[in-house]
Amino acid sequence: MKYILTLLLALGCSLVDKKIYSIYSDFFLVSLDWEKLLESSKYNKKLFSSYRTQEVTAVVLHHTGTKSLKEYLIASLLSNFSIHLGIDKSGNVYGFSNPFLVVTYTVPKMDLFSIHIALEGEEEEILSNFTQLKKVAELIEKISKKASIPKTNQDIASLKGVFTHTQAKKKFGNFIDLNECGSERVLKTIFLLIGGKYFPEEDWQGRYERSWVARKEKNNVSKQKSNFDRGRGITSAPKLELESLEQTTNNVTPESFRLQYKFQKKIQPTCMVLHFTAISSFQRSLEVLEARGLSATIMVDKDGKAYQILDYLDDMAQAATGTNENCIQIEIVGKNTDELLANPIQIEKVKTLVLELSKKYDIPLTNYKIEGLRGVFSHTQAKKKFGGSVALVGKDFDPGESYMKLILESIGGKYYEEKDWFERSSSDWIILDADFQP
Repeated sequence: MKYILTLLLALGCSLVDKKIYSIYSDFFLVSLDWEKLLESSKYNKKLFSSYRTQEVTAVVLHHTGTKSLKEYLIASLLSNFSIHLGIDKSGNVYGFSNPFLVVTYTVPKMDLFSIHIALEGEEEEILSNFTQLKKVAELIEKISKKASIPKTNQDIASLKGVFTHTQAKKKFGNFIDLNECGSERVLKTIFLLIGGKYFPEEDWQGRYERSWVARKEKNNVSKQKSNFDRGRGITSAPKLELESLEQTTNNVTPESFRLQYKFQKKIQPTCMVLHFTAISSFQRSLEVLEARGLSATIMVDKDGKAYQILDYLDDMAQAATGTNENCIQIEIVGKNTDELLANPIQIEKVKTLVLELSKKYDIPLTNYKIEGLRGVFSHTQAKKKFGGSVALVGKDFDPGESYMKLILESIGGKYYEEKDWFERSSSDWIILDADFQP
């Protein structure tokens, strides 16, 4: 086994104290000033500055995609991430001489217990490269034997086993998007080579529980749940409190526009979360919410009419993890942000509705600090902060920040771009703000 890049940490070594690493590096590009990088506090606070104090219990597998191993490692370092070992297409191994001793930073909830390994190449390349597969299989076999790590990927919450970064992302978050990393097919092949026990995603321990950052729903979402105790055809529609809502002559929501749902609890609203339905039909949106066991407080149709779909404004909705117990959830019927922005009648209704709710509950017209749960936020912001979604990506979405900016600024509110959200650059977000992540 060949280690071209060797970093040796002295026990108790701290870069802040300006201790020096022993570095043998003809692996990195000459254009990368390695010593300057190590001396920079921007990187030193996170990278290679701590000796491992916990036993290694897990291996996390990554792959470099379209980047070469060299490009991948440099991009990782520049985004404050790092790995222990990299295996190129020829089966050469690069990295720390003793990965058991050093903590690197890639999966915050697992890093203290894990060794991170990256394979050079894209999934199909790796699957057809037996030399590379054999090398990583030998390496994982050796690490597993030395640290008594079970050769299985069933229970990532236990922090014991061999897992892909994809599985770690879905469980613990802190990723840019859900692009495949490590490859489940590659891991399955490796387990075949070393006698491990591979579990597909459906059989991961607790996969359908809400404790996952990126939830997975069972395939029978089209089957309506039968335990509803509120809503259409179950309870009588109460009198409405908001003037901007559509209502019958009896001042209640028209029956066909009400949602069937299971009552959870009462809330004291301090915030609002705006969503788009990703469906261009009001009635179909209701059906999907019911089928998935989800709910929103109000839904605004494409014709500019808004309906209170829960019985009461202070009934807790199930729409955005981390905000449900405090926020009124507003769904806006539309396939995407462009469709919402092209609908001036609907925009005017949303503005009127947000203003009315703001006055009723003293909700500030700002999206600055979502963890404070006081303001008007996008589902995007909630997802990036709290996770808990089946559709979780790092890009602008739901209902679109351009839409949020339009709504808030047109009613006298203060809109903050993502880079200016409260402590957006900290690691306390499910989706980190980084140019690259391994």
